[in-house]
Amino acid sequence: MGVFTVLTRCIVQSLSVVDDELVPKVGMTFTTLEDAGKFYRNYAKAAGFSTRVRCTNRKGNEIKNQLITCSREGKWKSKISPTEKTNPTAGLNCPARIYIHTLKDVGSWIISKVVLDHSHPCCPSKAEMLKQHRELSMSIRRTIENNDEAGIRPSKTYQSFVAAAGGHRELNFIEKDVRNYITREVRNVSEQEDAKEFGKYFLRMKEKNPNFFFELELEEDQSIKLAFWADARSRAAFEYFGDVISFDTTYNTNRYNLVCGSFVGVNHHGQSTLLGCSLMKNEEIQSFKWLFQCWLRCMGGNAPKRFLTDQCASMKRALKACMPTTVHRWCIWHIMKKIPSKLNGYKGHADIEQQMSHVVWNSHSKDSFDRNWNDFLLNFGIADNKWLSDLYEDRHIWVPIYLDHHFWAGMRSTQKSESMHSFFNKYITRNSSLIQFVKQYDNCLGSREQAERESDAADFHTVIPCATKSSIEAQFQDAYTHAKFREVQAQFRGKVNCITRLKNSALGYSVYEVGEQVSSSIFDKFAVTYDSVAAEVKCQCLLFESRGILCRHALSVLSFEQVSQVSPRYILERWSKKVKRQHTHIKSSHDEPLMEPRSKRFDQLVFRSQNICEFASESEELTAILHRAYDNVMAEMEALKAKRKGTSSLSHEDANLESVNELQSPPRIRTRGRPKNRLGSKLEKQIANATKKKKTKVLSEVNVMFFKFCYIQINLFDAASAAHSNCSQYQGQVINYQLRVQAAGDNSLGV
Repeated sequence: MGVFTVLTRCIVQSLSVVDDELVPKVGMTFTTLEDAGKFYRNYAKAAGFSTRVRCTNRKGNEIKNQLITCSREGKWKSKISPTEKTNPTAGLNCPARIYIHTLKDVGSWIISKVVLDHSHPCCPSKAEMLKQHRELSMSIRRTIENNDEAGIRPSKTYQSFVAAAGGHRELNFIEKDVRNYITREVRNVSEQEDAKEFGKYFLRMKEKNPNFFFELELEEDQSIKLAFWADARSRAAFEYFGDVISFDTTYNTNRYNLVCGSFVGVNHHGQSTLLGCSLMKNEEIQSFKWLFQCWLRCMGGNAPKRFLTDQCASMKRALKACMPTTVHRWCIWHIMKKIPSKLNGYKGHADIEQQMSHVVWNSHSKDSFDRNWNDFLLNFGIADNKWLSDLYEDRHIWVPIYLDHHFWAGMRSTQKSESMHSFFNKYITRNSSLIQFVKQYDNCLGSREQAERESDAADFHTVIPCATKSSIEAQFQDAYTHAKFREVQAQFRGKVNCITRLKNSALGYSVYEVGEQVSSSIFDKFAVTYDSVAAEVKCQCLLFESRGILCRHALSVLSFEQVSQVSPRYILERWSKKVKRQHTHIKSSHDEPLMEPRSKRFDQLVFRSQNICEFASESEELTAILHRAYDNVMAEMEALKAKRKGTSSLSHEDANLESVNELQSPPRIRTRGRPKNRLGSKLEKQIANATKKKKTKVLSEVNVMFFKFCYIQINLFDAASAAHSNCSQYQGQVINYQLRVQAAGDNSLGV
């Protein structure tokens, strides 16, 4: 009784709540087939079911009739055994349907058959959850596209719609529709189209700014093997921040398993700045050689002074071959991270790790490092460990005391590069396309540019107060960016833990011993020299040499010597906020979204209407005025649309690229066999009706006429072709990029 009662109640409820004007009836006429289908869909939504086109009959290219049924019509049987898997099915042989056919003389459409009964319950309250009645409006679709490009997850996008609408029930779509739209419409790029769009992206960027640089290395099948690109801003920034470069690779950034590599520098705020990006099919020596040589060409052949990578033998050999004068450094963070996995087989490996870290970080001279390292190996009995032996052989490219006499802009690891990769990994996956990857790279460039602009503005408009009364601190306050001045202030604060003692002095050259209290019972000692004649101070910790910041030990000695102003050599232009840098006037590359003309028009209208809505929302009177204006404009547009319905025209006076892009090919006409009316049939009839006596004469005359006609047509065609070729010389300017000519076996392409 319970199930039958519920089914009957649902069916009766669906029929009772539907307005009689919405119920289809035999004899109803419609202007177009689309109007008839829309009418039945509206009825279905009100009654609580969905529809589908079951059958369409055509005569030639014209539709004669159509059968629209309930979506639960028919019955589907799964090929998979129910014991293995049971899939839900909607088919219940529902008889509900309407039959529509065209009226020959009138040109309209009429309903000739209606069946309203269903074989299943219909609940109007659940109709909005059916797929047919869920839709994404133009506004919703544009928001989804923009949010996806910005890296906002679909779940967050959907929740924003829910919050704006005032609840889930107020939306006529579900979260699955948002995800499906992203998957099928936004990110649906085939492998063939993906590579083409990837190349088109480079050409568009090159057209926007000729200083955009890219090169591609292709396989024999023309697939991408290696790719490198850098925008105009990155190339200009290299002039100021190309002295120290961090390079690192990461995986799982695209569906082709191409390895992503990024060249990263440090700007005057200590922030990461991108100086080029690459995609590689493998990490072989030849691949890195191609990439490094390509990057050098991009940067005008100027090799950086310092180059920081992870512990990779292929990178090491390629870098030595391409940049022999560049100081190469391994990322110490990667090496120290490997200690647990390399030494966990030894007893007391935690103590080994702690002691090794102490030796690496607290050796203040090369001799002391060598002694401490040997003592460390002997104490733990690990002198025969091959990994440690190899590290010691390569100590000159990873141990701080061997490298800190060079300037590294504060970089000891590739974490600057890894921070870029972490940005990518938030928004792209191993299934991402190449065009998605470059869009997110554009977003990363934009975020780095914006961070620098914001910091520049803060430096210009605000001042960080000095923490002490020192005139030296005021010097750095006036010259350095906020970020770097804070580092200087940290050294001034650390000066209170330092005790300065003069060891010897002669002819203006003094040697000091500065003891720094690092804990309640531990003091570290540093040797500091000061030349009063040359106004030069040097500390054993090498902080200024490696980071460009005077250390607390040197500041203690300067205070002891009562120096009021430091030499200009200690105020680096690298960290100055007063330098006018050319790259700040160049926008980072950002690709314009390739939208349909309707989407472009929609965005333009929304942008303009925002100001109107903001102004009208100030009062009820202004809002009422805007509502009346909207009603009038809507009525006018609907009248114009109804007037133009069915046909439209396009002439040379109002044609543009946008309107041409909207053109569609005519429907293809399917024919069977040979067409009945062939070209030249009239001529054949004339020949057939001629008298037999004059047959030969008539045939010859007709042939002469036919050949004259062909001759005239050929001359006209030649004249038109010549005119067209002459006109084409004066058409819009064509930008021709000089692509590198391929030698035999060379599959590279670049600009």
